[in-house]
Amino acid sequence: MRKLFLFVYLLTILLFPLSISAQQSNISIIPTRDKLLNDLPIVILPRPSSGGVVLHVVIKSGATFDLVNKAGLADLTSQMIVRGTEDFKTLEQLQEELEFIGVRLEINTYWDSTEIRILGSSSKLESMIKLLNQILTKPTFPKDEVEKLKAERLKELENNPSISLEETFYHGLYGKHPYGHNIIGTKESINNINRGDILEFFNRFYLANNSVLIVTGEVSLERLLAELRKGLGGWKKGNPPPYTFTPPTNQTGLNIHLKEKANSTPEIILGYFSTKRTDPDYLVTQLLINILNQRLAKNSSWKATANLVARKLTGTFLVSAQANSNNSTEIISSLIEEIKKLNALDTTEIQVAKEKLQAEFYANTNTNTEIAAKWAELENYNIGSNYVKDLPLILSRISNEKLQQVANQYLTTDNLLITVTGKVSELEPSLKKLGKVEIIGQALSNNETSEKK
Repeated sequence: MRKLFLFVYLLTILLFPLSISAQQSNISIIPTRDKLLNDLPIVILPRPSSGGVVLHVVIKSGATFDLVNKAGLADLTSQMIVRGTEDFKTLEQLQEELEFIGVRLEINTYWDSTEIRILGSSSKLESMIKLLNQILTKPTFPKDEVEKLKAERLKELENNPSISLEETFYHGLYGKHPYGHNIIGTKESINNINRGDILEFFNRFYLANNSVLIVTGEVSLERLLAELRKGLGGWKKGNPPPYTFTPPTNQTGLNIHLKEKANSTPEIILGYFSTKRTDPDYLVTQLLINILNQRLAKNSSWKATANLVARKLTGTFLVSAQANSNNSTEIISSLIEEIKKLNALDTTEIQVAKEKLQAEFYANTNTNTEIAAKWAELENYNIGSNYVKDLPLILSRISNEKLQQVANQYLTTDNLLITVTGKVSELEPSLKKLGKVEIIGQALSNNETSEKK
């Protein structure tokens, strides 16, 4: 995730089963839905006593659509929409306007979306919509600002040259698929991007009918819709490209990628493809990950955690751990055994996992910003409004048998990618006992996506 201004929101705890807490009541606001003539959906979540308002725009395309050999394009485009508009010629002018009217602007690039938030007092609603109008419909993409932004990005990459273990894992698992590159790109890919690429990306994806606007806070419905029709009614619509990509190449057996990282504690990530975010079995898979984490926590020496990263095209389950040169193979074998044991579950750990998952969903939903962010996820993945109120019931209906079925389908250990960093000469001999070991270098190639044009 990339940000124009830092924004972090965290998930939290609510006890299962079906009690309604203050947080659950906050996010369970029944939304009012409308749509502009340009097919921009509007989701309005009124909070009359909040005193402020958040306008949260979700553009339903992100870094997945970076062009071949141009990783970082979606991110650069999102940064460029504020670096020159019809009324604000420079980023500095726009920042002065933000400060003058007392509102905050945040822009994030994700894999499956680009999201723009403006936060401020309800009395500044008209000015906030005018700002959205400028950056969504009237950016100018000055050539000198494009070059300046690229130089800043290259400097950032130069100052942080190392590639994380997670990036190495994803590159090894997904290869030429879009998920095989990182969001900010590489020195080579940034140098490949020009103003024309940014303009084309903007015109293809920054469309009213490829977006949704979530509004939370103290607003008059009549006033809001009138201002939106005036401010965003002219935002163009079009034909956004669908998510038609060739699936990533399947791997068979245990494949071990070993990367030199001398004078450091060996680190391990193992995992494989799993459920995508819109899959009906997503929640079941997430429950299994929570159960696995309960079990991993019982052995603190592993420092192991499991995670499910679910996106529109596919998902990834992964387990990360720390080791030493003498026990890396043993830890990997133990982690694999723990995954295999997910076909045997007890009632208590299932209940604890359900409590935790429900708690995480309803967490930190006290502010307009937090509520808008949660609804942005629901809208981006077309999950539906009923999910908010029905989650406790959905979880209560997931059976032990269903959990075991999904574990056998999506958390199999028959095919795994295992990525290890550490001193190669010490790790390689023992790792060869597990499977084929491939020594990989530092550099990652640019994304060679397989988008069907």
